[in-house]
Amino acid sequence: MGLVASIARGMGARVARTSDTTLDALNWADSGWSSPTAAGVMVGQASAMQVSTVFACVSMISYDIAKLGAAIFRGQRMGKRQKATDHYLSSLLKEPAPWLTWFEFCGMMQASVLLRGNGYAVILRDARGKPVMLVPVNPDRVALWEAPDGSLFYMVTRSGLHEMAVLRNEPLLIAAEDIFHLKALTLNGLLGLSPISMNREAIGLAIAQEQLASRWAGNSAKPSGILTTDQKLSPDAAKRLHEDWKTLNSGLYNAGKTAILEQGLKWQALAMTSSDMEFIASRQFQLTEIARVYRVPLHKLGEMTRTTGNSITQLAQEYLNDCLSTWLEMWERRLAYTFGIDEDQDELFVEFNVDRILRADITSRYAANRVALGGTGWMTINEIRSGEGQQKVEGGDVVFRPLNTIPADQKEEDPLISRSEPGSDQTGQQAEGGGRPPNKVIAKT
Repeated sequence: MGLVASIARGMGARVARTSDTTLDALNWADSGWSSPTAAGVMVGQASAMQVSTVFACVSMISYDIAKLGAAIFRGQRMGKRQKATDHYLSSLLKEPAPWLTWFEFCGMMQASVLLRGNGYAVILRDARGKPVMLVPVNPDRVALWEAPDGSLFYMVTRSGLHEMAVLRNEPLLIAAEDIFHLKALTLNGLLGLSPISMNREAIGLAIAQEQLASRWAGNSAKPSGILTTDQKLSPDAAKRLHEDWKTLNSGLYNAGKTAILEQGLKWQALAMTSSDMEFIASRQFQLTEIARVYRVPLHKLGEMTRTTGNSITQLAQEYLNDCLSTWLEMWERRLAYTFGIDEDQDELFVEFNVDRILRADITSRYAANRVALGGTGWMTINEIRSGEGQQKVEGGDVVFRPLNTIPADQKEEDPLISRSEPGSDQTGQQAEGGGRPPNKVIAKT
């Protein structure tokens, strides 16, 4: 600590100390980057991502949140609003850094949170102090430091020439206001809990089971049958037969080859034992166990044995409600906090567009659009066309209101109902022979 403390004094900062709480011990364990398990394997970012279930959960959630896209709006969250394109955060939500798109930046930050419970990005500012760049950093190279007066600093260990060049003007200990810090579930308010460290035994067991199955496949450690003979074999003959059989049958690429038996040898196949079946069931359970950690529905991982007859729209809604919504709330609140966005005072807010997740099949969408346009009159033609990715049309900014949804105690001749004078050819004209007028009128927005 002496060298870092000296550097901190040289920068005019107070001497900081690393946090030595129980939370850190749980997060970083003995080695600092990986955690030992009872199964005898180490669990870190790289080893955890080698488990197919962990990789599927992390990549799926990260990609889904990244592809939704975030934007800053001016107005009311549930009312009239428009994108605040003049706000500096609007450009950062499109291109956080010259070499990163929002999709790549958001995906990396979310993956960091899902693995380590924390996502870090250094905020670079111009001469006036306005944020102009967000530089994401791997959480394994960031340490939180606490000053005696309660101030927080982040020590970012640079890695690679590019990162060192980009952060060359930043101090070793970066103040908290210059760090965009996403936190998962936290017990001290400073650091998020690392999912892979908190669940290292479940992940470690999945790693051990996969390695064991791989060794069986590579070395034929589990025989599918035995060779028997009534003759007495000499040591040399037994050794030769053993080597011949191993050459013909050991390993994945030798599977299915024809063996020539001699000296009365007979092949006896072995049936799958109960322990074999338990091993397969255990591997299946680890998939469920890890999916439970990330709250990912099993059908998203290709496990359909327990899937009910729900429609794809219902399943997507459950995935959004039970999994993605928590992370989206984390993003929106942290963006607003870090960049000083006050929804109540300034009528500014950041929001992700979840329409891509909830987008139903074409038949359901068209039926809903028909109700929104003519049945309830809460959407215009252009609003519907915009939601379907179509260009606006002239005259499409009108609202249709059904006339047959008036209060029961209100007479048809009430002046509140728009109707043209008899003899006109406008909408609402009384039809000849006592017929009723059309059941919709048009009102401009």
